[in-house]
This record gives sequence, structure tokens and C-alpha cells, in this order.
Amino acid sequence: MMVPPNMGKEYSTSFQNLFRDIARKNKAVLIPFLLEGVGGIEKLNQADGIHPNAEGHRIVAGNLTKIIAPLL
Repeated sequence: MMVPPNMGKEYSTSFQNLFRDIARKNKAVLIPFLLEGVGGIEKLNQADGIHPNAEGHRIVAGNLTKIIAPLL
């Protein structure tokens, strides 16, 4: 999970731990960062700088496959 660094280390750590703890409590699989390898990389995002383009979506699909495939 990524949190903007300007939120401070304590907030960032609490935010990251919250999702991990909820996943553990509910016996759910956590996807650490959906946009790994895509987020913040201009050439992999649409003009809005937030949403992946087609190439970025291929990477996102690969990220998801690594986590979901073992569950199937």
C-alpha cells in the first residue's frame, strides 16, 4: 500500500498495517500494491497521470495473476 509521504511515517505505517491486519483477521489474501511497476510511471498511465493505459493494465494483470493464480 502506498500513502503519500507527506502524510508522515506514523500515518503511513498505520495505514499499511491496517490492511494487513484486516486481511489476516478475515483470512483474506492481500494484494500489497495493485499498481506495482505502474504507479508513478508516466508512460504507463493515461493523460490524467492516475489511471493505467493499455500497457499499464497488462502489468497490473500480471501483478494480479501472481496472487490470484495460486488460489484457483
